[in-house]
Amino acid sequence: MMQKAIDAHFHIWRREDQPWLRGPMVPRIFGPYEPIRRDYPIEEFLADQQGSGVEKAVYVQTNWAKEDFETEVAFLQKTADETGWPHAIVGYADMTVDDVRHQIDRLVKYKLLRGVRMQLHWHETPAFRFATAPDQVIDPKVRANVARLKDYGLSFDLQLFPAQMKDGLTLVGENPETNFILTHAGT
Repeated sequence: MMQKAIDAHFHIWRREDQPWLRGPMVPRIFGPYEPIRRDYPIEEFLADQQGSGVEKAVYVQTNWAKEDFETEVAFLQKTADETGWPHAIVGYADMTVDDVRHQIDRLVKYKLLRGVRMQLHWHETPAFRFATAPDQVIDPKVRANVARLKDYGLSFDLQLFPAQMKDGLTLVGENPETNFILTHAGT
């Protein structure tokens, strides 16, 4: 008998929604990405999972334009309402703003929202970084906004590189009531 599994981090997308897939090819830490510069709908994801034992899945945000953070979650909620997949959503919120609650208030109306991710990994090579500074994970605004997630019962997907883990542990230690997910195994 095949063991059942939950895919804790998967993506689907429409190329039209992804500035990074529509724009010019640029160096990425994950290498050439020409093969994924196309739509990847839920139907294809489900076909790819056929026979794998995956019975549920958690969608994690895919870097839509920052201003479209709610549109992304709405799209995934609609997809779930129509297909039964995904079973949970991790959306995007800008943790560097003065007060993230205005964004979170817009997201929590979607019943499958379980958490947020803002990629805070910093690399010496500018093309490979998402954070503006190596210690952005402990920036006072980020710290205050992550602390606010407990009021909503939301998790935070922590995406860092190994050199940032000490600061990441500081953030986790300050927020014992918030669940953290270490994204991409800290790489």
